[in-house]
Formats: sequence, C-alpha cells, structure tokens
Amino acid sequence: MTLRLQLMVVSLSLLILPWATFVFIVELDRNLRESLLVSSDAQAATAASALAGYPQWRQLRVRPVSKTLLVSELDSAILLDGYAHDWSAVELLARDFHYAQNKVRVEPEDLAVASSFTTTAAMRNGRLYLFIRVTDDKIQYHRASRRAIATGDNIIVRVLSGDGAIRRYTFRWSAPGETVGRYYGPEFEGERPVLEDQEYRATMVESPGGYNVELRIPNPLEGQFGISVVDIDQPSGVGRWTGMFDPAERDDVGQLKFIDGNFDDLLAGYTKPGMRLRVFDAQGWLVADSDQRMPDAEVREFEAINANLFDALVYRFIAWSLERQLTANRLPGIDDGMLGHYEFKLFERLSVTAQFLRDRYGRVFRSSVQKIESDGEVLGYLFVQQPRASLTSFTETSILRLVKIIGIAFLVVAAVLILFASYLSYRIRRLRDGIESVVAVDGQITGQFTVSAARDEIGDLSRSFFSITQRLGNYTGYLQSLGSRLSHELRTPLSVVTTSLENIDRSVLDERSRISIDRAGQGAARLQKLIRNLSEATSIEQTITRSEKGRIDLREWIVVARELYDNTYPDREVALYIQGSGLGEVCASVELLHQMMDKLLSNAVDFSPEQSTITLGLQCERGLVSVTVENQGSRLPAGMSNELFSPMVTERVVRDDQPHMGLGLYIVRLIAEYHEATVAANNIPGRNSVQFSVVFPVHPTQR
Repeated sequence: MTLRLQLMVVSLSLLILPWATFVFIVELDRNLRESLLVSSDAQAATAASALAGYPQWRQLRVRPVSKTLLVSELDSAILLDGYAHDWSAVELLARDFHYAQNKVRVEPEDLAVASSFTTTAAMRNGRLYLFIRVTDDKIQYHRASRRAIATGDNIIVRVLSGDGAIRRYTFRWSAPGETVGRYYGPEFEGERPVLEDQEYRATMVESPGGYNVELRIPNPLEGQFGISVVDIDQPSGVGRWTGMFDPAERDDVGQLKFIDGNFDDLLAGYTKPGMRLRVFDAQGWLVADSDQRMPDAEVREFEAINANLFDALVYRFIAWSLERQLTANRLPGIDDGMLGHYEFKLFERLSVTAQFLRDRYGRVFRSSVQKIESDGEVLGYLFVQQPRASLTSFTETSILRLVKIIGIAFLVVAAVLILFASYLSYRIRRLRDGIESVVAVDGQITGQFTVSAARDEIGDLSRSFFSITQRLGNYTGYLQSLGSRLSHELRTPLSVVTTSLENIDRSVLDERSRISIDRAGQGAARLQKLIRNLSEATSIEQTITRSEKGRIDLREWIVVARELYDNTYPDREVALYIQGSGLGEVCASVELLHQMMDKLLSNAVDFSPEQSTITLGLQCERGLVSVTVENQGSRLPAGMSNELFSPMVTERVVRDDQPHMGLGLYIVRLIAEYHEATVAANNIPGRNSVQFSVVFPVHPTQR
C-alpha cells in the first residue's frame, strides 16, 4: 500500500468525530423530546379539564349507532356528477351499511343477493351532500307504473317536514343520470299523487359491481334524517332494504350527528402547528376536530424545494436514523368518526401510556388520550396526536448543519493529508530515482544526484545517501583500478621469478628438486595468466572506445565463425541454423564480434560435456537480428539470468587448473551495449540446455 493510500486510510479515523457528535445529538434529542412530551401532556390535561366544564355535554345524546350518521364540513364545491373526485378533501372515511343491520331476522339466501352501501356525508352552504357507493350484483331500473312510485332499485330519504311529520323522498332511475326526489302528496279522491321536489336531486352512474350516487338535499330540520337503499332484483318484486330505517315503518327515521363548532373553537387554543386534537363522546362519536397537521417538511422547517440533493439525502438519512429507534404501530381506522370496541380498548391504553402510531399516510404521531371526566363520570375522550417530527425538528436541522460543517472539515483535512502524502511520495520517488540514476546495474557509481536542502528526515536521508554513494564511488574506483595496479606491480617480480626458474640448471638437481622447480614454474604461469585476465576487462574497454563500426552481414559472418570454432574445439560439434528472410546487416565491429563470440563459445565449452553439440543460431525478423549460442549441460540457477553478465560473477562448480575471474560474460555485455544490443540467458524448457542470445538492431538502411 502506498503512502498516499495509508494516509487516506488514516484520515478515515477522523470519522469518529462526526459519529461521536451524532451520538451526542441523538442523546440530546431524546432528552429534549422527553421534556417536550411532559409539557405536551400537561397542556393536554389542561385542555381536558376545560372541556369537562363545557355545559352542553348532557345534550350530546344520540340515537343508536346504526341510526346515526356523522356529518363533516366541506370547504370545496360539489358537482353532482356521480363521481368521487370532489370528495378527496373530506377527512371522514365512508360509513359502511350492511344488510343485516337493523334486522330482527335474516334469511341466509337474502345475504347472498342483498345490496350494501357506503356513504360519506358533508354540509356546505346549508345543504347536505352524500356520496353513496352501492354494491349490487344486478341493477334493476324503474318501469312506469300508476300504482308504484318505484319499480326498480331506489334510494329512500326521510326528513322532518315543516309540519312536524316525517316525509319520505324516493330517488329512482330509468337510466343512469340525474333525477329528483319524489314523494306522495295529499290524498285526493282516494289516490295520492306523486309529487317532485327540485331541491332534492341525485345523479347515478354505473360502476363495477354496482352503482354510485351523489345526492343533495336541504339541511334536515333538527337533524332528523335517514337513508335506506332498496334492492329489487325482479320487476314488481319484493325489495330488500339496507340502511338507517325500515321503509315499511312510517315513523322510523335516523339522526345526523354534527361536529360541534364551539368545541372546535375551544380546542383551537390548545392546538399547536402540526398537532391534531379530537374529542369523542362517551358513545364513541366524534364531537370536535382541531386539525393543524401539515406535511413533515414544514414541521421540520425543511424546504425540500430549495434544498440541494446532498441536503435532501443527508436529511433523509438523519430522519431515518432517529425514526428507526421508535416502534410505531398502525393507527386504527378511527377517521370514520366513530369508535369501535378495539378503538375503545386502544384509548384505555393510551390514557395510561402514550404510543407512537403511524397513520394511513405513513406519518408517525405521538398519540395519547386524556379522559374528560366530571364528578367521576367519563364524558368523553381527548385524543392528542403530535407529530414525531415536531419533537425533533431542532435536533434534525442541527444535525444537518453539523454534518455539513464536519463533512466539509473532513474533506479539507483529508485533502490536506492526501496532498501532503503526495508531496512526501514525490520526494521519496525523486530520492529513489536519483539513487538509481547514479548506481549502474553492475554497481558502479556513474554520477551524483542532487542533495536535498530540506531540514527534515527525508532531507537528512538524502544527505546520508549522498555520503554513502561518495564512499561507494571511491571504493568502486579503487576496486576498478586494483586489477591494473596488481598487474603492474606483480608483473616485474613475477618476471624475475620466472627468469630465475628458467636459469636454474636442472641437470645438477635431484628428482625432488626438479619436481619442486616444475611446480613453481606452473604456479608462475598461472599467475601470469591471472594477471592477463585482470587487465583484460580494462583493455577491452579501451579497445571498444577505439573500435570503428561498419556494415556487416551477420549471415556471412556467422557461417565463417562456425567453421572456425568447429576446428578450434575438435571435441565439440558446432552446428548452425539460420531463420528469417532478412539480410541481417548490422552496424558493428568485426574484431569485437569475434571477441564476444570467443567468450560465448568458451563459456559453452566449459559447461557442456565432451562430444556434445553447440548450436549457433541467427534469426532475422521485425527489424532485429538475434545471435544465439545453445549448449547442453548444467542449467542456470533460478534468478541468476541477469546477474551472470555482472563482473566477478561465476557459477562454476567443477574447477580445472585454469583461473576464472567471472569476467567473460561481463565482456560480452560490454560489447553488446557498445553495439546497442541486449543480452540474455535462459534455460530451454523440455531439454537440458541453456541458450545465450545477443539481439542487434538491423542497420537503418535495411529497416
């Protein structure tokens, strides 16, 4: 891993700071929420006490649930077209009416074919509007008849008339469309005529599984109102009724239940933005509704329209992190304005311990219930809904600002660390490149690198390397001149020793003395050869600088060389192969080429068994000419392919009586570099042989 990546990983440890801050803010959020909840509960208790003193609680008695319909206020206009798009603003859910309601006895076969319906009621400008969704497997339209006001499916509405009597209005349809309410007039000559009232209007449209009706009537007097749907499956058949009253009973009627505006005004003073307070009476009917709910974005003081993508993503993550700590159950469907058995049990639990509940839109509210009591009697319930977001709006916006500040600080610090790491990496690489540029492959010091003047550790390391390379250069120079000095210093005394040995009269010596003199002569001869080998590398460098290059066709040259070396080494067979269609002309010195080949052949002979084959090769392709020497015998040790061409390196295991200084292949490399060629040594896979190759560039005129 590079220094830059290491510092980048180290910079990630700075993330512990925003994490620790986030943990602190979450704890602060919990404490702040608890204090707000205590204040909210105290305010709700105050509101419940104020509601208990409301004087009209004793007047809020209503008829049974099956004969009571809750009505809400409607702010927008309603178009009587039979479709539900105008009713989206109504908060109350539709009220369900089933055939079995208000029935003393129900036949099983009637349940399978009788209709059911749902209805939503709302008041606007002194008129009552209803949207009725009827489920009917077969719609039967009205057919004209003198005796029946309706012969098909119809809807009956009962209200209190001005004379104090209950009046029945029937809505019938001969086809989908608009109709008016019809009722029986006063009896005349034994018959009661059917009259129409234009203020009572309804529109019917067919729907999958039944039909929909939008109905508008004047505001019923004293809230006396009832509705029933009559399902007639056969013409002139018996109708099955579903609804708030039995059409066969003349005085049976229902009652409208209105939300009390005085209660709403009283609750408004206790309702904060984002909250919803609802009052239910002891029977479970909604009495008042003060709704100040708003989208979470407004409660959290977060304008999503003006926020950028980063803020939105971070904010959503923060909200999710805080919200996942809450266990929010589903809020039951009490939006129809009437509490059922399950809802009453829930209110009992909420009156003891508040819970976080999720409404049908997915919003989370902290829900609690305050009982409204007077003289030990429960008059009703105050249902308090406070959005979770309003309890943490300060915390979340603070975390968002904190994340942005710490994020920017983290990026700045990380960028500084990365830049600093890059600068350190650059200085270290420059120091490495400087050292590599002054130290050659063979270890010779070829120059000096620039010393850093910096006062830090890297600058000190640079100065140390400079001092080391200077000492190594002096030592390498001493070693390079040691061979020539030894040759010069040893040549004269060795000549004296050799001459003295030659001048000894061997005839006067005994056998043992002659043997000693012969051994001394052989040692002197080996010393003379050793001195020649030591001075050979220096002489070859001088020869290279004085040599002149010329155009040489290696095809012709290697043929002559094979014949020469085949005669030179009679105990070896020297073979030749040539590949490629090129001419093989290079710019080279013939003298140096022969010296190079002498060293390669001498090395091949030394490491190959007698009577084996040494193969010379020439390949001409792609602008390059390769001269190869392949011999059988011992293979190259692993990792020694490049080091073989360094000075004073030898891998000979079996020693003969000849001195070996490890300079032969080094001379081959010097000659190859002079000709801009490359040398290599490789083991040949599949057979016990080694190949040395010298690759020359083709003469420019042949490319």
